[in-house]
Amino acid sequence: MTALYICLSVFISAILILFAIGYIIFYISARRRRERPDGFEDTFRKVKDTDPVKKRLKTDYDWFEGIKKEDITVISHDGLKLFAELLRVTDGTPKGTVILFHGYRSSARRDFCLQIRILHDAGYHVIAVHQRSHKKSEGKYLCYGLNERRDAILWVKKAKELFGKDMPLALMGLSMGGATVLMASGLASKNDPSLRCVVADCPFSSPWDIISEVVWAKYKIYPYPVMYFTNFWFRVLAKCDLRETSSADSAAASHLPILIFHGDNDTFVLSEHSKKVHKKASLNTKLVLIPDADHAQAIFFDEELYKKELLDFLSEHM
Repeated sequence: MTALYICLSVFISAILILFAIGYIIFYISARRRRERPDGFEDTFRKVKDTDPVKKRLKTDYDWFEGIKKEDITVISHDGLKLFAELLRVTDGTPKGTVILFHGYRSSARRDFCLQIRILHDAGYHVIAVHQRSHKKSEGKYLCYGLNERRDAILWVKKAKELFGKDMPLALMGLSMGGATVLMASGLASKNDPSLRCVVADCPFSSPWDIISEVVWAKYKIYPYPVMYFTNFWFRVLAKCDLRETSSADSAAASHLPILIFHGDNDTFVLSEHSKKVHKKASLNTKLVLIPDADHAQAIFFDEELYKKELLDFLSEHM
């Protein structure tokens, strides 16, 4: 009996330790943090002053700060008040509306500093979303695109309220935002002709995969079985299941054309994630790999190619 009690005690202790480790991983990866300063130097502190793109970033950052923007809001399916900034086209007839979703613990002005100017100058209304648990938007936990994909569909509805059902719409996201719009594409109705296409920049192929990779790369914790305990806390506290869907599966199920950018030197979200999405949804996706670009920097390394591919894609489908 003593041996049985010892074995049982060891088993229970191991389970409790796994629950504790799972909670720590959940807390570190999903809990909302205090917002970082968002002045230009704070936002782009990792871009060296000698980098030629720094001057261009400053020009477009100042443009974004100075242009007229409107705060707009929606209420999420779980009761959160979510914010976005609307930049209207005021010169000429708009070609459509692009709704932007930034990445993990980031912001639109950080992730889309150059793209917003390109899109606005090309004649598109821009809705720069504050994802849940970021900036002005309410929320306690980040959900790696799982709850955010439902938010994206609400922003589509909001855009239709603002501009009418005949205004062509596109979703565009970067990193976690890229995964958000890919997963949202699987929710888009075939009976809604307003949402025309999706653009994803350096997305991860699934929430489960990216958290597993970071857990191993950063903390040297083998993902199994600890990921199942981490997912327990996501389900209980954040109300989402990391295995519910994936960017790859959603893109494969979507009827929308999809353009994907990825830097082939991305060391955070490896380009294999986008390749996996492209392979699974090859009939409706185009993958553009940018040589030498690290995470979220594809446009920095080849702005001419990025701009051409983006505007040609939008022009074709909107």
